[in-house]
Amino acid sequence: MGPCRENELTEKIKMLEKELDYYKNYDALTNIYSKQSFYEHVGDILKQASPSQYELICADIEHFKLINDVYGTDLGDILLNRISIKLQEAFGKEACYGRIGADIFAICLPRVQGGDKAAETINEIFHSFSKDMEVIPSIGIYDIKVLDIPVSLMCDRAILAAKSVKGIYMKYYAYYDNSMRNVLLEEQELINGIDKSLENGEFEIYFQPKCNMNTNKITGAEVLVRWNHPQKGMISPKDFIPVFEKNGFIKKLDQFVWEESAKWLHKHAKEHKILPISVNISRIDIFGLDVQDIFQNLVKRYELDSSWMQLEITESAYSSRSDEIIFVINRLMNHGFTVLMDDFGSGYSSLNILKDINIDVLKMDMRFLDKQDRKSQDIIESVIRMAKWLNLKIIAEGVESKEQVDFLLKIGCLYAQGFYYYKPMPMDAFEKLLENRDLVDFEDNKMMLANDISLIKLKDLFHDDIVSEILLNNILGAVAIYRFDGNNVYVQKANEAYYKLHKFSMHNKNILEVMHPDDQQLFMDALKHSLNQRDSGTDTTVRYLYNEQILWLHVRLFFLSDTANGKILYASINDVSAYMNALEELQMCEQSFRIAMDTDKITIFELDIASHMVTYSKQTQRAFGLHDCAMPAPEGFINHGTVCKGYEEVFAKTYEKIYKGEEHASCVIKARMADKNIVWNRITMTAIKNKSGKSIKAVGVVEQVDY
Repeated sequence: MGPCRENELTEKIKMLEKELDYYKNYDALTNIYSKQSFYEHVGDILKQASPSQYELICADIEHFKLINDVYGTDLGDILLNRISIKLQEAFGKEACYGRIGADIFAICLPRVQGGDKAAETINEIFHSFSKDMEVIPSIGIYDIKVLDIPVSLMCDRAILAAKSVKGIYMKYYAYYDNSMRNVLLEEQELINGIDKSLENGEFEIYFQPKCNMNTNKITGAEVLVRWNHPQKGMISPKDFIPVFEKNGFIKKLDQFVWEESAKWLHKHAKEHKILPISVNISRIDIFGLDVQDIFQNLVKRYELDSSWMQLEITESAYSSRSDEIIFVINRLMNHGFTVLMDDFGSGYSSLNILKDINIDVLKMDMRFLDKQDRKSQDIIESVIRMAKWLNLKIIAEGVESKEQVDFLLKIGCLYAQGFYYYKPMPMDAFEKLLENRDLVDFEDNKMMLANDISLIKLKDLFHDDIVSEILLNNILGAVAIYRFDGNNVYVQKANEAYYKLHKFSMHNKNILEVMHPDDQQLFMDALKHSLNQRDSGTDTTVRYLYNEQILWLHVRLFFLSDTANGKILYASINDVSAYMNALEELQMCEQSFRIAMDTDKITIFELDIASHMVTYSKQTQRAFGLHDCAMPAPEGFINHGTVCKGYEEVFAKTYEKIYKGEEHASCVIKARMADKNIVWNRITMTAIKNKSGKSIKAVGVVEQVDY
C-alpha cells in the first residue's frame, strides 16, 4: 500500500470517528444534544455558575403520538426538526439545547432570558405551524437554585411541572415547586391498580335526570360515573377524571360507562317505555378510539335504537375545530345518534364553533354566569334566541333555584338539569323514580327534537349591541334589510358577510341592477309573495352578474313593517353557486349516461345498493329479453335465466362484494340473450360513496368478450 493510499485511509478513519462522535453526542433528527450529552454539557455550565443564574425549561408536545398517527411519522420528524431550529433562533447561543425524549425538548438558559417571557416564546413557536396541525406545548420551568443535584433530576422536575398543565387548555406552563411531588404521589396512588378497580366493580354509574320545566317531569338523564374506593370511600370525579385523562385510562372508563348504559337501556326496553339517556365522549376518546364503530356495535349487540343513547361532547373538544372531530360527529349523526354540545358557554369561542359544526342540542352552562344581573340575563337570552334561530334545542344545566327556572321559562328555554330538580343518584334510586309515572314523560323527548321556531323574533337580531353584531357577522351568514318602494329594492342595512358576498358596497343601491334580467321578475314575485306570507316568508334562487361572472344566490325574504318610504323586509342570503354549477354538471353527466346506456356496443347499468335494484336501457331490455327496465339483482337475472347454469354463484358473489362495501367487483360469465344465443360477458361494477364513506350506488358495464 502506497503512502497516498495510506493517508487517504487515515483521513477517512478520522472523518468516521468524527461522525461517530457527532452521533454519540447529538440527536441526528434535530441536530441538538442528545439526552446524555445534554446532561453532561449543562453540568459543565453549572460548574462555573452561581445559584439562580440559570433556569432549566422542558417543553413537551401534547398528543405527539396522535400527530404521528394522523399526519405520518415523516411529517412528525419534520415538525421536531423545525421546533429545534426555531428554539435556537429564539434563544441564541447563550442557551444549551437537548432532545431528552421522543417529543421533549430541554433548554438551559440564563435566568434573565427565562421565566414567563421564555414560556410565551416557546408557546408561540409551537403554535406557529400549520393551523391544520394542532401543536400544543406543556412547559415546565425549574429554577436552578441548588447546583449540586444531578441535571437529570432537574429535568425530571421541569417535566413534572409540565405534566401539571397537560390537558389544561388555558394554562400551558408551570414552575416546579415541592408540592407537585406530593400531588404526583397522590395521583400515582389513584392510578395504582385502577384496572383491578374496574374489574372489582368499584366504579358505578349514576344518573342525573333532565326535566321539562313546564311540567317538572323527567324527560331523560345523563349517565355519570362514581368511584367507590374500598379504602378511600366515594371519590369525587373532579379528583380522578383529570388523572385518568392524563394517563389515558379515561378511554377504558368511558367505554365501561357506555357499555353499562347500553345494558341498562336493553334491560328497560323489555320492561317499559324507553327514556333516552346521554353519555359523555371526550376529545381523548375521539382521537384514541373508533367511537362510531363502538357505538354502532353497542346498539347492534343490545338491540337498541340509536336515538335512545345520546352523546354529549364537551365544548372544549371543539376548541380547535378539528376536522377529525367534526367528521366523527357527522358520522354519528348520520347513524341516528343525537349529539349534544356539553358545557356550552364555559369556553371562549362558542359562537364561532356553532357555525362550523353539526349538533342537535346545546347544553348551556348556567354556572359560567355567576351574577344574576341584567347583562348576564341578556347574554343567556341572546344565546337561547340564537340557538332557536339555528334550529338547535337547548338544555340549561346547573339550574339551582326557582328564580332561574322562572327566568329560563320566560325567555323560551323549556329543559333543565341541575340540583334544583335532582342531584346525580345511583341506579336503583333512579329506577325507583321511574316507577312513579306521574314524574316521568316518555314522549316529551320526541317533542323536544321536533322542529319549533315559534319563539324566534327576527327584530331581536338587530339590536345595536355586541351580541347581535356577533350573531349577524359570525352566525347567520349574509343578512340584510331591504326597502321596497313598489318598483325597486334598496339595501338599507347589511352585515359584513353580505358585503363580502356582493364584492362591493350595495348600500342604498337598487339590487335589481346587478341581477340577471331573466331572474328579476322571479325575484319580484317572491318578494311580493313574502308580503302576503308574513309569518313564514318565502324564498327563491336568482343569478347576480359580476364582471361577466354568474353568482347564484338563494334568498329568503321576510316582511317586517310598513314605513312612509316603503315596505321593509329581512333577507337571508346564501351563495349556492357551487351547488347550482354541480347540478348542471350532474345533469350533463346523467344525459351522457343515458346516451351511453342506449348504445349497442356495451351495456351500462346502475345499481341502487339499498333496494338491490338494477336499472338499464330499453335496448338492454330487448337484447336480453327482460320484462322491463329494472330488476332486483342478482336473483332477478338468475331466476329469469339470463345467467347460464354453472355461473350463478360467481355472478351472485360479484354483487355481494358491492353490497358488503367493496369499491370494485367483476366477473366473466356465460349469458343467454333474447335470441337464445349464448355469449361470454364481462361484468364490472364500481361503487359510488356518499360523504360518510357509505356505498349508495354502483355503476356497471357489461361487455361481450371472447373468452
